Order: sequence, then C-alpha cells, then structure tokens
Amino acid sequence: MFSTSFCETDGFRQVLRGRRSIRDYLDKSVPENLVRQIIEAATLAPSAKNGQQWRFIVLTGNTKKELTDLFRRELEKVSERIGREKMGSSFSSCSIMEKTPVVIMVWNAGEKGWETEVHSVAAAIQNMLLKAHDLGLGTVWIGDIFYTIKALERHLRKPWKLTAAVALGWPAHSPKMPLRKTVDEVTEFLS
Repeated sequence: MFSTSFCETDGFRQVLRGRRSIRDYLDKSVPENLVRQIIEAATLAPSAKNGQQWRFIVLTGNTKKELTDLFRRELEKVSERIGREKMGSSFSSCSIMEKTPVVIMVWNAGEKGWETEVHSVAAAIQNMLLKAHDLGLGTVWIGDIFYTIKALERHLRKPWKLTAAVALGWPAHSPKMPLRKTVDEVTEFLS
C-alpha cells in the first residue's frame, strides 16, 4: 500500500485537494512571471516519445478581447443553426473568458497524429491548473472552444491543433470540493 505521508509533508496533497474550477475572478492583473511559472510547470509534463507537443498563446488586454469577441460572434452563428439549447455551457465559458484577466490557448503541435499526443497536452494542462492553484491563482479548463474551433484557429493563425483554453486569474471565491467517487468506486484490483 502507498503511504500518504509524502503527500502530506510536501503539500502536494493539499494542492491536489484544493484545486477547483474557478469561474469568477477578481478584476486584477496577473504578473507575467507567474504566468511563466505556470507554463513552465506545463512543460514538465510527460509526453508521447518526449515530443513535448504542447504550445501556448497567452492572451491579455486587447488580444484577449478580440478573441473573445470573435468567440461570442461565432457562438451566436452556431446557436442560430443548431439552437441555443444545444450549446451547453459555451456562452457561459465565453463570459468567463471575457472576464478573466488571462486566457491561455493550448495547442497540440504533434505531427504524428497519435492519440497519445492529445494525452500529452492534457497532462500539460493538468500541471498548469495545479501550479496556478499552488500560486494562489484560479483556473478553469475550457473545452467549449470546440463549438467554434475553426474560426478560433483561423484567427490565431497557427499550424497546430487547438486543444483547449485555460482561463486564469485571481479567484473571487473558492467553491467547495464537489463530491468525489472513492477509489473503490472507480478501481478494480486484479491479481
């Protein structure tokens, strides 16, 4: 059996248990050096064949506004076509991106097309979320960009595959931990 003493002594367990998806942020900028620390944490993730497939674009100020304005316009077009009731949380995600001081667009630059390249980028995002929480910042991993992904990719003009957006800022509040399934509920031990 594994011991939790390692986790408890180095604070890692606290970071894991304390991280939340933050959807409400203070109107306060995030220093670039903290954003750099968060991205550095992302670069320490494992990656398929050490391909380090992740790429990042950090948006603040006018560049963030241009992107979120485009995102909102494109969401409106999609909702006219398929109906707003089929748009899930996309408009809410756009509002979060509009209000947060920093949006990090996360890309998969993998050239092989392997599913494990997607896993690599996801591991990098997880590292970002944990490091941000460790620094006292809040994040939310936004997948709703997929409703308008082609327009966002054209706008940002990169040759990679857009994977996610991460909203980053100082949390206005920290929600309680949602109920989590136990190890026994999600695991089968075979021998």
